[in-house]
Parts: sequence; C-alpha cells; structure tokens
Amino acid sequence: MKVAFLGLGAMGLPMALNLQRKGYRVTGWNRTPGKGGELAELGGRLAATPREAATGADVVITMLGGPASLVDVAAGPAGFLGAVEAGALWLDSSTIGPSAAREMAELAARYGVAFVDAPVTGGPHNAQDATLVFMVGGAESDVKRAEPLLAAMGRGSHIFGAVGQGAAAKAVNNMLCGTLIAAFAEAVVLAEQLGVDQTQMIDFMAAGAAGAPLVRAKGAIIKTGEYPASFQLKWMEKDVGLALREAFNQGFSLPVSGNAYAALAAARQAGFGEQDVSAVHAHIRKVVAGRPEAPSGE
Repeated sequence: MKVAFLGLGAMGLPMALNLQRKGYRVTGWNRTPGKGGELAELGGRLAATPREAATGADVVITMLGGPASLVDVAAGPAGFLGAVEAGALWLDSSTIGPSAAREMAELAARYGVAFVDAPVTGGPHNAQDATLVFMVGGAESDVKRAEPLLAAMGRGSHIFGAVGQGAAAKAVNNMLCGTLIAAFAEAVVLAEQLGVDQTQMIDFMAAGAAGAPLVRAKGAIIKTGEYPASFQLKWMEKDVGLALREAFNQGFSLPVSGNAYAALAAARQAGFGEQDVSAVHAHIRKVVAGRPEAPSGE
C-alpha cells in the first residue's frame, strides 16, 4: 500500500518511520525542508510538495499544526487532493477540533476521497515506540480501512463515532490536560509561597488522590527547574483554545478551562511557548513573586 505522510515533525516523522518499517511504501513531505532524511534511509521517499507526495497514494496521512495548515496542504496551490485518485483515504491525525474535521470531510468528499479523523494521545516517545492511542471518527467502512495503519503506528484505537467525533474526543481530552497542568502548577506555587518544601509537596500530591499520570510526569519536570519540551506550551494553549471555541459554538462557556487558557496564553506571551507546558509553573511563580523575568535559557 502506498502512503503519503504529510508533516514530518516530532510526531509525524516517527509515525511515518513505523509505517515504512512495517511494509508500507511511504512518501513523506514536510513544510520545512531538511526533515525526513531518516525516512529515505529506510527506503521511503521524500517529495517537494504535498501533491507530489500524494500522487498514486492509496492513503494520505496528515499530521499538521492546525486547520489553516491543513486546508492549504489539502487544497492549496500544491494541495494533495488534486493528485489522489477517487476512493483514496485521508487519515488526519492533526488536532483541529470537530468543526474543522467535519469541514475537512466535506472538502474531501468533493474529490471522492474518504476522510477519517484520528488524532492521538501520547508524545514523541510514544510515536517512536508505536504506542500512540488514536481517537477515531468516521464511517464504519472507512475506519476499517484505517485500522491496519493505526495498528502499525500505535497500541490502540478508540472509535467514538461519525466523522468529527475523534477530533471532539481529542479536544475534550486536551482541554482537561491543559487545565489540570495549569491548576497543578498553581498549587505548587502556592505551596512554595507558604514555605512548604517544593519537592516534598510535589511527591505528596503525586502519590495522593490528585496523582494522575500527568501530574506525576509534569511534577518531575517542575522539580528540576528546567522545562525541556515534551509537549510545547504553545500547542497546549492552542488545543485548550480549540475546545473553548467549540463550546462557544454550542452556546456556552467553560469558565475553569477559560482561566487555564488565560494562564497558558500569558505564559506564551512571556516567552515560554517553546518550552514544555509545565513551564506555566515558572510563569505563575514569577507573576506571584512580582518578578517578571525572561524564561530559563533566554
């Protein structure tokens, strides 16, 4: 099976490599030139444009930053929808929200292309180890076509229903993750301000009722005082914002997550966007202490 993989970033490249290792013929493309050399070393191909990558492909997989990028790559001047045959499958693993996913499905249908939304949970190490978990939405027959590819890239799939429902599940999940991280960071700052030992308090919370896996993972990062990016803060801000916009479109607001979004946005504006999302702790601590400073390393 010929697969075009569009978006060879921290997540996309290892996903494409796993497909190539497991017998698929993969042609990759990335907006920023110079990425994807590992794919060519494994016997895959690199293309100069999305259209070139998708020519002759049975499946197109996209892993891009947002809806605007997706529309351009799909239907822009070098868009892949102009190259794939009717009946091809478009599998999108980007985080774009359910409204945009349904719009992409409508766009694909104009070209006779099937669409499945399959965003992921997990980080780059999960992409490398093929232990991602997919949240899937699409017609039953299209999802069945996608299942072998998902199995080659991950350890499981949760099928949530029609097109857009996988993207809806991802929006809900990441909204909770972003809100939890912001609240946890604020709790750590409060402990610090009250004179409680930071390490002891983080370990206590991680082992107690609030000790979700995410709390344990981000707590370990916060204790070091450095925030190397596992999941960049700017992307979590984007994802929480997607969920808030979906709620707005439904006619209501989400005040708790809205406050978390404001904290993430302020941290990005203060220069922490490229660092791990747990860096919201550093921003909150500096604001509380009244000492706005440049992020570590800048």
